[in-house]
Amino acid sequence: MAPIATLADLREHGISPRQTLHRCSPLGPWQRLLPGVVLTSPTPPTRLDRLRAVLAYAGPSAMITGADALVRQGAALPLPRHIHVLAGRNARRAHPWILLERTSRPPTVVERHDLRLATAARAAVDMARRELNPHTVMAILDAVLTARLCTPADLREEVGAGSRRGTALVRQALAHRYPT
Repeated sequence: MAPIATLADLREHGISPRQTLHRCSPLGPWQRLLPGVVLTSPTPPTRLDRLRAVLAYAGPSAMITGADALVRQGAALPLPRHIHVLAGRNARRAHPWILLERTSRPPTVVERHDLRLATAARAAVDMARRELNPHTVMAILDAVLTARLCTPADLREEVGAGSRRGTALVRQALAHRYPT
């Protein structure tokens, strides 16, 4: 059984909801990470465990974006407390340490460590458009380009294809640092 399991997964393995509840009690060997998602280990969850739990929680069409997607693909960026995830328009689940963004334009999936990640250009734009500091936006774009995860043209294409909401600083940073 995988270290991260949904209640449905556990039922398929013959573990009843009552047994799961008992194993997730304060003295039990398991931990409930999110509603309906369990870590089948007594050790504290790693960031990878949390990423897998978020994907299990958000559903089969969800994917990680932002800093976590970029770091998993090789960019050197600090990780925020929350995990940024893209999900379909009907996703209605929220949680304090999940930044759930609904999208009608899901990007191509990049697989790393059994995780569904957004492409580097999409993840960078998703992360940068939430920033208010132009220097932070520039640092995000520089980190992605330094790691050679995408090109300035890829970033411009992503900005042009998506919603304009929150992209003013991203557009300015691209025009200033990486003119066409």
